[in-house]
Amino acid sequence: MIDLSPKRVFRFLIFIIIGLSITSIIGQFFEYYTEPNYQEIIDKLNVDGEYTVPSLFSSFNLLFSSVLLGLISRKKWQENDRYTGKWIGLSFIFFYLALDETISLHEQLIHPLRKMLNATGIFYYTWVIPGLMLVVTVTLIYWKFVQDLPPKIKYLFILSGIFYVGGAIGMEMVNGYYSYLYDSEMFVYEILVTIEEFFEKLGVVVFIYALLCYMKLDLPGKEEVGSRE
Repeated sequence: MIDLSPKRVFRFLIFIIIGLSITSIIGQFFEYYTEPNYQEIIDKLNVDGEYTVPSLFSSFNLLFSSVLLGLISRKKWQENDRYTGKWIGLSFIFFYLALDETISLHEQLIHPLRKMLNATGIFYYTWVIPGLMLVVTVTLIYWKFVQDLPPKIKYLFILSGIFYVGGAIGMEMVNGYYSYLYDSEMFVYEILVTIEEFFEKLGVVVFIYALLCYMKLDLPGKEEVGSRE
């Protein structure tokens, strides 16, 4: 279906993630402790911003995942695979995540939900509450599907989910707690956000690696995902 080296793509994307994280934290250091002359460049390299280089990189990776899932879905459809719907569903989920990463739809829930629930502490960034509900729902829906994946792919899927959810929601709860107690306009907060974004991006890259590995597999029909009755 596609001729890309999973390891080369993985190493290339990891290199970019590390570079973006380092440049972002250096930029924030200069913003907080000096009087920088290149504020516009610093803002464009900030991992905690919209329409920045890191956010566009994340959007691209999520969209790339959606495309890979779409290619797998097409193959599964041709094979009349019983898990075709699950692959298609994943493609739509990652397309939505790419859209959300671009225009930050989830952040629009923070203020109305915070006011409604009078949320504080780890739920100060209140969107994590529906986010956790969605994670549990998707996990329940896809548990059997993941268990039927080839062992290596299954563990990579799980690992990518741990990284992504741990960053996007787990660290977001830590950041919300810190912001509630202190202030988000502090260098320590920027360090926490950088950690959050690093693990979130790492989760997507591991997922891309898993998809590319899966597409390289030449399994007999009886071992394909969805072929078991």
